[in-house]
Amino acid sequence: MDHHHHHHEEMDNFSPNSLANGEIKTMTGDAHSCHMKMAFYFGTEATVLFDWWKFNTTTGLIYSMVGIFLLATLYEGLKYFREYLFWKSYNAIQYRSVQIPLEKESSNPVSQMVGTVLFKQPLPTMLSSFHFLQTFLHVIQITVSYLLMLIFMTYNVWLCLAVLLGATLGYFLFGWKKSVVVDVTEHCH
Repeated sequence: MDHHHHHHEEMDNFSPNSLANGEIKTMTGDAHSCHMKMAFYFGTEATVLFDWWKFNTTTGLIYSMVGIFLLATLYEGLKYFREYLFWKSYNAIQYRSVQIPLEKESSNPVSQMVGTVLFKQPLPTMLSSFHFLQTFLHVIQITVSYLLMLIFMTYNVWLCLAVLLGATLGYFLFGWKKSVVVDVTEHCH
């Protein structure tokens, strides 16, 4: 019955006026209220991801934008790095070349030539160190991806621009090196 009473208190705090202002107000406890914007806005105050990451000044906004910009840039770099490791490993797994001398040392330069022998490498297993590394990097990538998505969902236009511009710079710096058309490491953000 207490849970039912608490639900009515939350509904009492919900009003059409809060939606008209582009925010939802909820009560969590007796005196703590939380305002969440539900429309894009230009502002110099926001809470970003955590209670301790709040700002209400232009300086705080700028510092947050720089941090978010760098995070989005590094996210794009991480996507490229994972793909680079994959293709480097894939090429190394297919064939490993070993150079062996064709003949013992001789005064004839032609007989000192070196031959190349290709050995087929075994494919990595699920418990290989490469797969563990890729799994660890995947967890970091998906975590950063969702954090960037949640930052965008603050609806603060300045923070959204920081995400977009950081991702743009990251793609500019790292995207031209991509070796495939399909991005196999993409996650939503």
